Amino acid sequence: MFFLGQSPEEVEKLLQRLQILGSKLMADYEGESTLETFGSTDQVLDLFSNEQLGLLESGLITVVSKGVEVACFEPGDLVGLSRVFGLPYSELKVDDDVDIRLIHRDQFVDYVNADALRQHRWSNYLLTNLAMYQVVLSHFHVKVQVQTPKGFQTIECGEVIIKEGDEADTVYQLMSGSADVSVNDVMVGEVLNGEIFGAMAVFTGEKRNATVVAREDCQLLAIPKAQFVDLVRAQPETAITLLDNMSRRIIALNEQVTRQQLQMA
Repeated sequence: MFFLGQSPEEVEKLLQRLQILGSKLMADYEGESTLETFGSTDQVLDLFSNEQLGLLESGLITVVSKGVEVACFEPGDLVGLSRVFGLPYSELKVDDDVDIRLIHRDQFVDYVNADALRQHRWSNYLLTNLAMYQVVLSHFHVKVQVQTPKGFQTIECGEVIIKEGDEADTVYQLMSGSADVSVNDVMVGEVLNGEIFGAMAVFTGEKRNATVVAREDCQLLAIPKAQFVDLVRAQPETAITLLDNMSRRIIALNEQVTRQQLQMA
């Protein structure tokens, strides 16, 4: 799982711990299960039984709370835990196909209870989950929540994300994968996992000054200009991230210019 927007360092550590615990917990599961593929839907939990939980094997599932996209489940995450145990649960939205391994609640419980080490890991998993949400709630309690608009886009390797000369009305954040940046067909930089890009032309009102092409399959979060401005106002950490990204690209561009000058000398 990861949260949209910048999260406290404590949350990132707890998320890493959750991922490790979940992986170890399910590593030797050999009980009855079915692998299902689900397409675009606003609530994927409605597509399987109330007594089934899911192990996400591919794709991303967006957690929506009161109309706001707040987090995403990644492959390896367990989904639907709250519902199978009769607790309130959030809207889990799917934009592109996801593969989920469905496991009956009773078989999952029997699997955990059959081994002391699994019981220990399951207890740690639940406690880590609780600690993570406590930190998140305390961090965002006074923050204005901003609706993230277009959701996620899947971009295939070689596909153009931004084209030089096009109108600019959207800012992007690369959630997974990497992309190459070029100007006049000359490579000038790259976009890496987690970076925000496409903001300069949006802020200046000018047309795109570079082309961005996916180097591998990517997942993007697309944010229209107006809502990106709201996001920066509500969560200033986003502006800091943006400035860090831009600084790195300026340094890379300067190095590119220097190399070209040396080659021409």
